[in-house]
Amino acid sequence: MYLVTYDIGNSFIKAALTKINNTIEFVGATVTTTHTTTTLGGKGVEQSTEQWWDSICRSTKELLKNYSVTSDQIKGISFCSQLNGTVLVDEKGNTVRPPMTFLDRRADQEFKEYFNNGLKIHGLNIWKLIKAMRHTSMVPVGAYSPIWKYKWVQNNEPENFAKIDKFLDVGDYLLFKTTGRFVRTEDSAFCAALNDCRKGHSGWSHTMAKAYGINENHLPEIVQSTDIVGQITEEAAEQMGLEKGTPVIAGGGDVAMVAIGCGNTHSNLTGIYCGTSGSVCTVVDHIIQFADIMMIAVKGPNPAQKYLYGELETAGRCFAWARELIGKLDNSEYSYEECASLVTKAKPGARGLLFTPFMNGCKTPFEDGEIRSSLSGIDLETNRGDLLRAVIEGICFHFRWLLECQAKKCKISDTIRFAGGLARINIMNQILADITGHTIETVKHPQYVGALGAAAVAAIGLGQMKFEDIHNYIEITNTYTPNPENHEIYNKIYKKFLAKVKSDRKLVKG
Repeated sequence: MYLVTYDIGNSFIKAALTKINNTIEFVGATVTTTHTTTTLGGKGVEQSTEQWWDSICRSTKELLKNYSVTSDQIKGISFCSQLNGTVLVDEKGNTVRPPMTFLDRRADQEFKEYFNNGLKIHGLNIWKLIKAMRHTSMVPVGAYSPIWKYKWVQNNEPENFAKIDKFLDVGDYLLFKTTGRFVRTEDSAFCAALNDCRKGHSGWSHTMAKAYGINENHLPEIVQSTDIVGQITEEAAEQMGLEKGTPVIAGGGDVAMVAIGCGNTHSNLTGIYCGTSGSVCTVVDHIIQFADIMMIAVKGPNPAQKYLYGELETAGRCFAWARELIGKLDNSEYSYEECASLVTKAKPGARGLLFTPFMNGCKTPFEDGEIRSSLSGIDLETNRGDLLRAVIEGICFHFRWLLECQAKKCKISDTIRFAGGLARINIMNQILADITGHTIETVKHPQYVGALGAAAVAAIGLGQMKFEDIHNYIEITNTYTPNPENHEIYNKIYKKFLAKVKSDRKLVKG
């Protein structure tokens, strides 16, 4: 049985072909890079639903052609998508304005107006915080939260707000495009801080929708990740090159899909992902939120498991910036292999160069939309390899920080699975091991773990697999153990990294 699954990232859309036969066999994938991200005034970040859909359709046709599979052999499709987007559509499913991505922070005023008053803890109104936790186990901290972006449209674009019929996230919109049905996956509803999580309750929280001023008519039905939402419509089938009536399984957000695609399906297993954005995620058995480190355990496909995660918005994007920068210096384009060679030749510590990876602010372990990346320690002998290595080290220092924050709240695993595009670079894996002090395992096809997670969830929804089987199906390709000498060097630099972040925050605040 073949499945096609999609990973809807911030920079790429990946379509993956998998074969399900008592295991998950990755057949191949296509990657499209056509969707444009528009930045407005430094805080607004938008993309295009038309470009998403065009990429979905083109990549599907290309996938079937490249791997000689016919449309009637595809027995289901599903999605892994970026979370915390805001896609507002009318009754026909047309967007009333361009979708606002998880990077969009323009709703800072809406967030502050609700939480920044009265008696506070961690900068939030304590009574409103308690109310949110009691009803939804989720506090929408930060301007990036979907409900504040919804409120921003209400306050700033009343003519667009009046056209809204449904309030969706990215993956939910694509479920509509393929099936014609308006739904939200449960993890999407949870991340919107509107899912009723009280014992014995489910669905939308009427109490919190009223508190935040959300029109409940804008909230569609909630479905589980393993649910068959519907079948591909005739129109979608023609555009995608698939068969009308092909089952569409809900899938879900990238937090859970990536963890599942890494094989982290048991409690206290930890993974790190480094794509355009990055994250540290540990599987736990209950919902928890920690305002002091800005982390929460979100829902996923398996009701018995939650995913405690901390995010780095511009992880791989920082490396891409450095790669582009050195290319401009030479009026050429450096391949990832050439970059890896330069990094390998540079010494641990990058000859004193220190980089902080906050090109679009920071979400965890603190929320600060104003802080930006810094690069210090440049001298006349600083070279391209030093720059690239410093950027990778800065990313890994932040991952270490997130790991340490999680370790104070729950048990994390000694061995950590690493995935994402940068996991393909051997020296990145070794630096991550040396900085964190943890053994690092890389999975096969690390850049496609989101799509593989969606394939596993689709197989479960179609009755072809069980959650407890997934861990055994994910193949480990390499293991990296910390170099004690390098770890000692990095321990000293890590203290400087934390001090640098602290001083930069003070500088931003003035």
